[in-house]
Amino acid sequence: MEEQLLSLDDYIAILKRRKWQLIIPAVLLSIVGMITAVVLPPTYRSTATILIEQQEIPDELVRSTVTSYAAQRVQTISQRVMTTENLGKIIESYQLYPELMQRYGLVSAVEQMREDIELEMISADVIDPRSGRPSEATIAFSLSFESESPTVAQRVANDITSLFLSENLKDRQESAKETTAFLQKELAKLTDKLSLLEARLAQFKEEHGQSLPELKSLNMQLIQRSEDQLRDTEQSIRTLVERKIYLEGQLAQIDPYSELFSADGRRVLGPADRLKALEAEYATVAARYSSQHPERMRIEREIATLRQQVGQSANARAELERSLKEQQEELAGLRERYSTEHPDVKAQTGAIAITQRQLAQARQGGSANSPGVIDADNPAYIQLQAQLQAAVVELASLQESREEIRSKLADLEERIAKGPRIELEYQALTRDHENAMSSYSEVKQRLVAAELGEAMEAERKGERFSLIEPPRLPEQPAKPNRLAIAFLGLVLAFGGGVGNLALQEALDKSVHNARDVELITMGPPLAVIPFIETEADVHRRTRRRLIAVLGSILGVVLATAAVHQFVMPLDVLWIKVLDRAGLLHTETPNPS
Repeated sequence: MEEQLLSLDDYIAILKRRKWQLIIPAVLLSIVGMITAVVLPPTYRSTATILIEQQEIPDELVRSTVTSYAAQRVQTISQRVMTTENLGKIIESYQLYPELMQRYGLVSAVEQMREDIELEMISADVIDPRSGRPSEATIAFSLSFESESPTVAQRVANDITSLFLSENLKDRQESAKETTAFLQKELAKLTDKLSLLEARLAQFKEEHGQSLPELKSLNMQLIQRSEDQLRDTEQSIRTLVERKIYLEGQLAQIDPYSELFSADGRRVLGPADRLKALEAEYATVAARYSSQHPERMRIEREIATLRQQVGQSANARAELERSLKEQQEELAGLRERYSTEHPDVKAQTGAIAITQRQLAQARQGGSANSPGVIDADNPAYIQLQAQLQAAVVELASLQESREEIRSKLADLEERIAKGPRIELEYQALTRDHENAMSSYSEVKQRLVAAELGEAMEAERKGERFSLIEPPRLPEQPAKPNRLAIAFLGLVLAFGGGVGNLALQEALDKSVHNARDVELITMGPPLAVIPFIETEADVHRRTRRRLIAVLGSILGVVLATAAVHQFVMPLDVLWIKVLDRAGLLHTETPNPS
């Protein structure tokens, strides 16, 4: 059969034909919705509002050690508060969720309690004091707990609020203490490190103090000054050497002893002259006589006595050396004329041996630093001798100074040579020391700030949670919304009735009017007989109208009873209606 479009008359006819298929499901579903709205148990909610107050002391003066955002900190505290231990104590204290505790244990009850606790952040648009830009900040938060008992809801909400407040205070103080303790440990480590670096730096300066980079210019100046001193000293030494040679020449030309004459005008020999004469005579006597000869022994004793008087002087050594040279020249002449067995050659050889022994003794007993004759009495000789001794002493002093200057110059040059390597090591040590010192100062400042922050938290001058709205005893249940559930039930009931009507009409294949006949037969019907109402139909319609009226009255009565029971008492509703309509007048008593 070809599908046809329905007109308004068709819809009215369908509604009349299937009105009970619409009404019965709608009424049944409405009753189910009403029963659901009535049967659902009431749930009460007690809510506390906590304000997040900023610290009393400005941040520019004392900076808090707790730097996390308020919302983040509230969430952290929430995780600490809603532990199984804390919530378990509350559940046991108020005997919450007895069925869950009995069937599934404490864990399931704690999970249900976490769902009944609601944490809601309260934000506001503020101006960021740092950037000056508008932003949204958390200024407060609310804590709610839902229960079937209003008293339990208030008490549990009060306990949870107390846990949040105490946990926030405990968390801030512990955070401040941990920060201070951490900085104290870091400061102790930096102090040890700084002491070690200072000891290493002091030891390095002690070992290489003269070669440090800051002394490089001074060492260069000292080198220049030492070189000048060395040049002047060498010049002075050359001058003194020349003077010494000159004085030695002059001293060699002057007789150290003054000439003495006897009463008869003959010259009296002094000890030195007498010693020279005996030494010359001794060479001849020694060559002629044996060592036991009385004459030789006398001359030896007299020479020994005179030598003790004269002393071992350089002049005596010079005389012996000159005598030795003359004897050697005379021996060379004798050997040219005689054989080695000739008595004169043997005597001269023995005399040379004796002179050599005397010269050796003189060299062993004499003083090399005493130029000239010790007992000289010639004033000119003594003056020259004194000048020579002064020149020798000054020359020795200058030579010693020259060696000192050379040693000092070598030391300075070594310092300059070692400078680059020492500079690298010194810079590394200095850099480590400066870095450690900078870190120490920074940590020290932070420790002072942390100690101030800890004191601020101990005296509760920092950011804190203030309970501005304590949990109150709820007067009305927060849920369920019975009116909304009932209204939704009515809407769903009407929709269910309409759906049932449409389904029945779609499944019905019977013929209901002339157009259905025309569509089947492909032609118009011969005649249309209208519906003829009988007396029984009239009575049936009257009875149905009476049932509808009574049902409506019963529905109104039930709805009024439901409003009185679950929404508000009817007398209160009537007073509110009168008040909204402006018909309720309250007279103010006259104080007089």
